[in-house]
Amino acid sequence: MKTSNLTKTALAVVVVAQLLSVEAFAGTVKVTNLTTNKMAIQDPYFQLSKPSITEVTEEEALEFINDATLGLTVKNVTVPNIPPRPPEEKGVVSPGTNKGLAAVAADGTTPTPKSGVLDGVIMVIDKLIAIGQKIIPTIEKGKAVVTNNPMAAVSVLPRLDSKDTAVHDMGGWSIPVTKHYKISYTNGFNSEVVAFVYSITFQHGGQFEGKGKYLTGIRASARNISVAWGFDLDASSQLIAISNVGTPANVVAGATVEMSYTVKNWTKTLTTNTSFFVAGDGRLYRLD
Repeated sequence: MKTSNLTKTALAVVVVAQLLSVEAFAGTVKVTNLTTNKMAIQDPYFQLSKPSITEVTEEEALEFINDATLGLTVKNVTVPNIPPRPPEEKGVVSPGTNKGLAAVAADGTTPTPKSGVLDGVIMVIDKLIAIGQKIIPTIEKGKAVVTNNPMAAVSVLPRLDSKDTAVHDMGGWSIPVTKHYKISYTNGFNSEVVAFVYSITFQHGGQFEGKGKYLTGIRASARNISVAWGFDLDASSQLIAISNVGTPANVVAGATVEMSYTVKNWTKTLTTNTSFFVAGDGRLYRLD
């Protein structure tokens, strides 16, 4: 009996020792993981500065055409002289109805585009309509988004209270105007870890029946995308607002476009927005 009790006691001691050993090991792993994560978060390589934004000349931008990251040659976008023409739909725009260009609120200022044939109308105010794609992806996972979709650009055109919602008798468009900006992020070692150049392109001065100054082909494109290991980049452009910066009799279209870009690694995500104002008389301002 004594031998049996001693054996049981010895087995219990062994089991307890093993359990304590497992718990101690788990605690060590937990502490090690926390230490590793803390060290990674504090690693200067993964630290991100706020981006620097620098306007570059056409000549400087041309240096970035051959993009090794994409494995292809990015060419200047050719913007057509004729604004995008949506399918026709009979009807007259009336406040509070779904007929004509788009559903318009009772005050005549808040658009609610119908699904289907008029999806291209993205914004409406008293004298103007915006046609195109409201949010346009520019960079996804570090790669430029290349599209031939004609609606991947925004036009700000006269709003007509007629059954023909398309504006096809316009002329006087300028040649495409482009401005280029380089965006650069550095890490804790002051090394450039993310950089790209994006271009804002548009045509202005279009007239309808000899009046007004309208906009077409407003788009953002990206090139020379450079992303270091451990980082990711996404960017998009979005139409924020349209406005008449002229007079009721002589409309000058205006558009506010926002460029949004997000850089992230496994420790941090940094999103930055830059806004631009484009006018039908050719002016372009960076607002931020």
